[in-house]
Amino acid sequence: MKYVNLSEIMTAKVISICNLKGGVGKTTLVMALAEYLAGDTMYKKRVLAIDLDPQSNLTSALMSEEVWEKEFNNRGLTLPFLFKNPEYFLEDAKNDSFIAKHNISNVRNRNYFSQLHLIPSSPRLFEIQEDLPSGYYSCNLKPVELLRTIIKPLLNNYDYILIDCAPTINTVVRSAFLASNACIIPCVPNRMSIHGLELLLEHIEKFNRVYVHNLKPVGTLISRYNRTMAQTENLNSIIVNPFYPPVFETKILERAKIAEGLELSNYLTYKQKYDDSHDSMVKLAKEFIQRVGR
Repeated sequence: MKYVNLSEIMTAKVISICNLKGGVGKTTLVMALAEYLAGDTMYKKRVLAIDLDPQSNLTSALMSEEVWEKEFNNRGLTLPFLFKNPEYFLEDAKNDSFIAKHNISNVRNRNYFSQLHLIPSSPRLFEIQEDLPSGYYSCNLKPVELLRTIIKPLLNNYDYILIDCAPTINTVVRSAFLASNACIIPCVPNRMSIHGLELLLEHIEKFNRVYVHNLKPVGTLISRYNRTMAQTENLNSIIVNPFYPPVFETKILERAKIAEGLELSNYLTYKQKYDDSHDSMVKLAKEFIQRVGR
């Protein structure tokens, strides 16, 4: 009789969302995927979002400043402190103390979001990432290995772990690559964003070779699409290029109203928060699951 390894079934898919060009809607997409996957009654997935961008926009979008300040930043429980003092977080008793588990998201009926958690960041990550040691000798780790080590005991607690990466390549971002099974690359169909896509793919290929890893780009996600002739031509060039990850069927149109829903004092329905992007986000969550698995 063949037995099924339940730990393998329950292991989370770890996905980095990244592009070397800023302004591609990366953080909004991470927020939307996290909210629709965890809160939609169709899925009810267990999701951990990780804000690895020093700008901390995902943190600001998913938790109140008051909670962030009192319960995490003042107590040294944000990502910069994790990278600075990993020994503290690797103690069994404190292994998940840096995870925000309550009152995440401002979508109405927060009871649906008990399965959405967040590892918050801080602008101090700008300083920390420039001054990382060559190794954490007390725990026999290199900085690039830290995020994978931190995540490992959490894998059975979640279906998906979504990492919002900064638009750069440094040790902190490489740690996300090493921790991830796959990545999704948001891309605005313009030349600058496409160039960021190309550079990122080059870095991923080199990274996989150097670290003997298999980070797989599972898709190019077209964002901020305004259907102009220039964008349509660029989109077609992305679609037909065999060296780019296959383009998601779902495309996120150019719009600014989502930002109005990021004030956490307002409790909103999905439709109120995402307005005319709501249907696209519903489709994106479904296509995400099809692409990534689970």
